[in-house]
Amino acid sequence: MVTKFAPQSCDCGANQFFTNNKISIYNSLDYNVMQIQTDIDLSPNLQKYLPRLDESFMYYNEHGIKHPSPLYNVSLSKIEDSLQAFLEVLSKYNNQDFEKVDKEFNGQLLKMYKDFLYACREHLDDCFNIIKIFIKPPQDIKKERVQFRWLQLNAREQTKDIFREIDEYKKYLDNSVNELKHNNALMAGIAFFDSQNGSNNCLGYFIGNVINGAYAPVEKIHPKLQDKYTGFSFRRDLHYNLFNIFRLSEVILDFLREKIGININAIDIKTNAAPEKKKEMFRKVMEISRIHFPDEYLKSVPSVVLNEKKCLKLEYPSQLSIKPNRLDRVVITLPGDGHTREFKMLYM
Repeated sequence: MVTKFAPQSCDCGANQFFTNNKISIYNSLDYNVMQIQTDIDLSPNLQKYLPRLDESFMYYNEHGIKHPSPLYNVSLSKIEDSLQAFLEVLSKYNNQDFEKVDKEFNGQLLKMYKDFLYACREHLDDCFNIIKIFIKPPQDIKKERVQFRWLQLNAREQTKDIFREIDEYKKYLDNSVNELKHNNALMAGIAFFDSQNGSNNCLGYFIGNVINGAYAPVEKIHPKLQDKYTGFSFRRDLHYNLFNIFRLSEVILDFLREKIGININAIDIKTNAAPEKKKEMFRKVMEISRIHFPDEYLKSVPSVVLNEKKCLKLEYPSQLSIKPNRLDRVVITLPGDGHTREFKMLYM
């Protein structure tokens, strides 16, 4: 059963606001639940298989790309490094007085999370390159620098299932990263907290830009709820990204199995336990408060759990319960641009 709670109204000062990594899919009430179970290495399956695949299926020299295994390893390491840095700052941020937000911590936190989002978007491009490596260059090749477009132009039939599977996640990353990189948007912080106990909190962010002379969340990223501006909690957003990183690994393996004809199941794989640093990283991910932003109680919730078998269980929508938001204060911190003096409040 998928457990959900209705949005809670809170007093905000004087205002109100409301086995292998193979994916298993099963029905739970009206939901299709996608579940991924890792081995004890806590890594996407694709990372284990790429160095063991027969190179006769690969065209990396013809495409001028390096072998897919180091390409994937470097890509994952960027995600892990940026996530480690974010979690380290988050642990300090959680211990502050939210009535007097430390601007240095806030700036570091948002920078680290922005780096994490950038690493996730770069990972998508790296995965497009990995897919391209298994496509023999056609004689009438259509040149295109953007790898996503190259695959659409030169291997549409082979890759259409992949793009259907990742469409939602790609749009989410494209909207966020393009707004930050190319439209001069800012990432701002939001903290819901208990005025009596600051450690009871829910932290997150929104991507804002100037609309009619005031900073406001970009609506194609943060849709309004009942005409109120919204944002993303770190808890839900981080788990959503991690679920999709592991899911993308399985989507590519399905492509190699079904479209390229590689017998993945016949490859012998030996798995070593993950290093303690990696286990600790996922423990910290799990420890982020299960309180969400008001509008997120109306959304499907992803989860990442390090279970008793020391394996990761990733699920979307999650069957884990989430705590209702009964926090009575909210602080929004927006980096200045030296000119704009107004911004729209969220959830009000």
